[in-house]
Amino acid sequence: MESSNDLILPYLRALVILQLERLHDESDVKPELLLSRAGIPLPDIAQMVGKNYAAVAKAISRAKGGTQKERLQRAMTHEPEPAE
Repeated sequence: MESSNDLILPYLRALVILQLERLHDESDVKPELLLSRAGIPLPDIAQMVGKNYAAVAKAISRAKGGTQKERLQRAMTHEPEPAE
């Protein structure tokens, strides 16, 4: 028998996807970044936005301003951080 959590999960995902579509129309913020900040795992984000895992990981990395190594290099050379 399915638990109540298993029964409600598809509806919650549908609500998230609808909100992502609204956000995409109204904002420049990457939905992948918002979902990542909310603690949703990358495979689930990829499924929600209809992209593969690598594309989602790259979008989040770019939205955050690159990899940690790249941010450290910018800090050492005093380059400005890209806007999020």
